[in-house]
Amino acid sequence: MFNRALRRFAAPKGFRSFAKMPSSAAEWKKVLTTPAPGAPPSKGSKYAGMTVNAAYNLGALEETRKDFKYLGQVFKDPRTIMAVKNGKGSTSDFVNDMNVMYQASQASKDELKKLESAEKAAVVKALGKYSALGPLTSQLLGSYKDEGVLEQLPAIASEVEMLIGKVLKEVNVEIVAAAPLTDKQKAQILSVIQKYVASDAKLLLTEKVDTSLIAGFQLLIEDRFVDLSAKKSLDNLMSKVAL
Repeated sequence: MFNRALRRFAAPKGFRSFAKMPSSAAEWKKVLTTPAPGAPPSKGSKYAGMTVNAAYNLGALEETRKDFKYLGQVFKDPRTIMAVKNGKGSTSDFVNDMNVMYQASQASKDELKKLESAEKAAVVKALGKYSALGPLTSQLLGSYKDEGVLEQLPAIASEVEMLIGKVLKEVNVEIVAAAPLTDKQKAQILSVIQKYVASDAKLLLTEKVDTSLIAGFQLLIEDRFVDLSAKKSLDNLMSKVAL
């Protein structure tokens, strides 16, 4: 597995580097299979688990997370899969093209429009000022292609996001309130939640407003739901008095 990850690609301009990349099969096996602390066993794709293991062991969690969010979206488009299937270049060509696509995603519409009629070499040179995919991502992309699992990338990327969140001890908290909450109210709610999670957990808050709740709020803490809205109280009351 991940045979392509054992080969080395020439670093394109804009290449992001972090830790030293493995240089042997034994080193690759170690970074791919040594579990990242806090990450539960992968329930979907074995590729997601090994990707997160490697990202953690190479000190590249945030870089890999960013790259896979991008790749997950790109490979949802069937045109991307079709282009890869119809491509006649080598795996290295594919990886380099994906790097150029990533760099292009950072350019403005006006800049891309100016490059529409330019030769490929000129386009690559012009986009070289933007960051390329991380070295680990580039290595794994080639391996995914060789393994024939590029169509699974959206699912892999989704699981990579979940696993990295676990490694970083992130807890997703969604508050749905009847009216916008003040900063003080949000801080009070989060301070209570913090007592029931790991002391070093990082709470990630998202907010929504739903006026149908009448008053109060609902909480979704990862997969745990707490309803403290007036609507629930009213519904409970009406269920008892309904004829």
